Amino acid sequence: MEVTCFIKKEGGQYASLCVELDVASCGRTKKDALDGLKRAIETYIEYMISEGRKKEMYRPVPMNELKQFLFPEDDIKEKTKKISDNQRKSVAK
Repeated sequence: MEVTCFIKKEGGQYASLCVELDVASCGRTKKDALDGLKRAIETYIEYMISEGRKKEMYRPVPMNELKQFLFPEDDIKEKTKKISDNQRKSVAK
């Protein structure tokens, strides 16, 4: 199984996140955070299989949580622009 993982520095430690399974870990170093994430992913997969929930295993991180992980709230400014009906029609062409 191939998954997407992110690691970032948070204060005095590193946080790691598996996007497809919504599993996270942390550690003093990048290696510690990644090793912890690998163990957490393995444990999660083993648990889901043992519970007969293999079909429920895939549970991606909600977009708002992924944004918070990648872009801390202090650094992000979201702007929403409404697209008029005419703009939608021109994009759809």
